[in-house]
Amino acid sequence: MPTTDPRPLAEQLLSQLTGEEELLRQARECVMGLYASLRKGDMPAIQAALPRSDSLAARLQAYAEQRETAAAALAATLGLPPDASLQQLAAAVPEPFGPRLLAARSSLQALGSQVHQFRAANANLIERLRCFFSDVLSGLTAPDVPARYGPTGNRLTVHTAPATVVSG
Repeated sequence: MPTTDPRPLAEQLLSQLTGEEELLRQARECVMGLYASLRKGDMPAIQAALPRSDSLAARLQAYAEQRETAAAALAATLGLPPDASLQQLAAAVPEPFGPRLLAARSSLQALGSQVHQFRAANANLIERLRCFFSDVLSGLTAPDVPARYGPTGNRLTVHTAPATVVSG
């Protein structure tokens, strides 16, 4: 039977979850902004968002690892397996921590779902743009397409012979 007071560890885990929730809110705003920029074709905004997105992803990964460590420590104190879920931890911790852990879990799941949806939408837009440009560029570079630009990059004017009308 565990002899250590689980309350400080529960507070630590809740603090960890609060920080992770804030990062997820930032990540949601970032991917939503990226989605809007992709839809507008605003390349400077897209390029500006990518480093922030990468930084948030790295920070979220670090928070997830810290959450696992904090949850495992709390689980050990409660006599649960180290990979116990937040729901299992919430059922075993003393009041008022159970409802707070469940509320944090619910909030993290909702935010994570929103981030995932926008990341999927972004990936879909990017794939559509790639396909579009691939189709356009392959059409422009086909062997039977007449040259449109000269070696200096100037547009070539294409002279066509006037149509002859045959009357009969």
